[in-house]
Amino acid sequence: MYTAIDKLVPNNAFTIFTGDVVEGAVWLVNQTEVTHDLNDAYNSRMKSDFKLVYPVVGNHDAAPVNSFPPAAVNTTISSQWVYNTLSSDWATWLGATAASTVDQYGAYSVMYPGGNLRVISFNTNFYYKENFWLYEQIMESDPDGQLAWLVSELSAAETAGERVWLMGHMPMGSGDAFHDGSNYFNQIVKRYSNTIAAQFYGHTHKDEFEITYSDYTHQTAANAVSMSYIAPALTPTSGNPTFRVYSVDPVTFGILDYTVYIANISAPSYQTGPVWQEYYSAKQTYGSLLTPPVTAASAELTPAFWHNVTTLFQNNDAVFQAYNARKSRGYNPSTCTGTCKTNEICQLRAAEAQYNCVTVTPGINFKKQKRDSYVGSTNEQLCGGSVAVKVLSESFDGDVKMFIQVLQQQLGSSFMGESVNATA
Repeated sequence: MYTAIDKLVPNNAFTIFTGDVVEGAVWLVNQTEVTHDLNDAYNSRMKSDFKLVYPVVGNHDAAPVNSFPPAAVNTTISSQWVYNTLSSDWATWLGATAASTVDQYGAYSVMYPGGNLRVISFNTNFYYKENFWLYEQIMESDPDGQLAWLVSELSAAETAGERVWLMGHMPMGSGDAFHDGSNYFNQIVKRYSNTIAAQFYGHTHKDEFEITYSDYTHQTAANAVSMSYIAPALTPTSGNPTFRVYSVDPVTFGILDYTVYIANISAPSYQTGPVWQEYYSAKQTYGSLLTPPVTAASAELTPAFWHNVTTLFQNNDAVFQAYNARKSRGYNPSTCTGTCKTNEICQLRAAEAQYNCVTVTPGINFKKQKRDSYVGSTNEQLCGGSVAVKVLSESFDGDVKMFIQVLQQQLGSSFMGESVNATA
């Protein structure tokens, strides 16, 4: 893929990488392997192929997977080694000052040397529902003070007249995001929406997006204020391997278009020599269908543009079904109608998690919300979930009472009432 990027986009300004270097066999990796994988990806590969990379930390990039305890949690288990490794690997691109913030909690803020753009990468694992260190009896509203740090960086950028790209791994409107942290983050985005040019995420492995609104109870093109671009994955278990190329306004740093490239895993040559080819352009695919059309090369893909695209999805089912197929880059697409379609559009209009139409129920839940069916699994299972979830859900068919009985038989009747290091 890196070779293809060099050939297809030889004059690219810089690269963004939205996390998850480490493989999907999440319970078989250890600190040694994760450290090796991170060093191999960033030092041995990216630095030889790309002149400038802005990365983020993914939930896979630790061992055990998803384990990112905030500093206030009383535990001898630490992910400091992850931050130290990333700080060292990223220092060439970020400089010493920004790399020192990576050492603290995996985030950084740095100016792009080629224009008036500040890139802020933040650690979304502090708001991720499968980071079990967050389940304290009194949950922190701002783990490690990262949101306060983000406000200070955005405030300084606003004062200096800078444009900002926000980057993270997990989209903050995802069903994987805690509503509390997502709400606080969304307040920040709305406050600084005139400074934030765009947001970029990964995690879901799907080609999708999320819109931030100033009023989620009355969503319109007029009150759509920010865009989250969610990039599909190289990982072939979630569809054809892919990368995106963004066309960017050099003054506003707004997104003018993006083009998706894929390697067709069904092609006979794939196993020996994947052929990378253009799949689609966002502006060409959707802009000409809007009223009025948005086709000029200089026209930005604004939040209003994307809201109008979701309205197009509602009114033109053929366009929506084509979008749904593109989520897996055309690999084994399935039809999404009725509730599936309603929930999908709801998710696209929900950069704040409490509005994403994912039903949350208390207790231990093994049956997860299915947002698509082309591989029969959810984004949580694709990115950080354990195989045990699938096994247990099939074994107990979602019967939590039976599961608790088994736990108590094996671990004692008091097991469910225990707490460890003030973690419920």
